[in-house]
Amino acid sequence: MIVRPPEPGWPPGDDYPDWLRGFLVERDAAIEKKASEIEQDDPELAARMRGGQDRDAYPDAIRDWAQNGADSAYAMTPDEVIEASAVRGIDKSEGAAHFELANHLWTTGDRDNAIKHFNEANRLQPENWTYKRQGWSLVGNENAGGGEMGRFNQGPLPGEEADWPFDSNFTSETARTPAGDYYPNTLS
Repeated sequence: MIVRPPEPGWPPGDDYPDWLRGFLVERDAAIEKKASEIEQDDPELAARMRGGQDRDAYPDAIRDWAQNGADSAYAMTPDEVIEASAVRGIDKSEGAAHFELANHLWTTGDRDNAIKHFNEANRLQPENWTYKRQGWSLVGNENAGGGEMGRFNQGPLPGEEADWPFDSNFTSETARTPAGDYYPNTLS
């Protein structure tokens, strides 16, 4: 039984390190404070700032689907699944192929060709954060020398900006992304 189309979902931050969990709580409080301040003058922007996926909602929906199957409040009929499914055009299909090839090449040690395919996947599916972050994380971790924090490095190290092999990085992309759009709400 298929109850939903393919869609992104995020786990709650229970397994995050304390410092990251604390950062997210502070960030969310700051977003809510700013949204409250501008709500009278710009209700649309305030709604966008508050938008996005509730990290508790998706795991709760999965548990509901597992317990209630087709009777779940989150289940869709087959026709609703088809209607909600995004059309996968040639760019998305080719982007997925480049992404898979990039990952394979990276794991076999062919770094330069992997980066070429990550870049092509990003060009074909610029809205796909998974594709971007995978390449950024692999190269960023390598540049940072690995370690516990290396995987969080998703951009060039200071002074090494010219050597960064991607057109963007996590910091530049999130700065361009409207609040609430990084984690889209898939359960609405």
